[in-house]
Amino acid sequence: MKKKLIALFLVGVMVLSSFAACGDTGTGGETTPPSSTNPTQSQDPAPAEKEGKVLNIYCWNDEFKGRVENYYTNVGKKPDGVEINFVIVPNEGNAYQNALDQALQSQDSASADDKVDMFLIEADYALKYVNSDYTLDVLADVGLTDADLADQYQYTRDIVTDSNGKQKGTTWQATPGLFAYRRSIAKDVLGTDDPVKVQEALANWDKFDEVAEKAAAKGYKMLSGYDDSYR
Repeated sequence: MKKKLIALFLVGVMVLSSFAACGDTGTGGETTPPSSTNPTQSQDPAPAEKEGKVLNIYCWNDEFKGRVENYYTNVGKKPDGVEINFVIVPNEGNAYQNALDQALQSQDSASADDKVDMFLIEADYALKYVNSDYTLDVLADVGLTDADLADQYQYTRDIVTDSNGKQKGTTWQATPGLFAYRRSIAKDVLGTDDPVKVQEALANWDKFDEVAEKAAAKGYKMLSGYDDSYR
């Protein structure tokens, strides 16, 4: 069975902060002045950190780019003055991860408009980035709510949750998986090719292993490669 998951990660707050600033805070633009009773608090506001105007999104093809354009940019949701830049690097030869890693390692020295703000990953290597300081908690840091994530399949949330229980990404796509089998082999190994009966025989990994032993005894392989069992 293969399940391919693309998780959208939110990294850095430069442009995300400017997006948040475009929303209505409900305060009429007023800010609370510093307390005059606190002698250690400066009366002068701290200089604002320079924010970029380019939202850089790293990905390996233009599939997500099309979704952003159709459901965000082309329907008037993109704030004025903000440019969305897609950095597309193909997956072949691990080129995408290599380019992404190099960009992330240069975050501190990169200019505001060159920082990585969002990037896509696959389930196969999700934890490499989930358990790093480059990614943000989408609830506590980015501002999504439990209600925003309520309809996501739980496994898509689990794969981007770090060792401290913080969800570091969201998914825009979850591809259904299936187990295809040759009916003649199913009859030979299980005595039936009925999909319902075959499903019962492969209902969990323990049963899968039992069937795999029977299949191996007859010279059959259950998977095309060992990595199929990790997806």
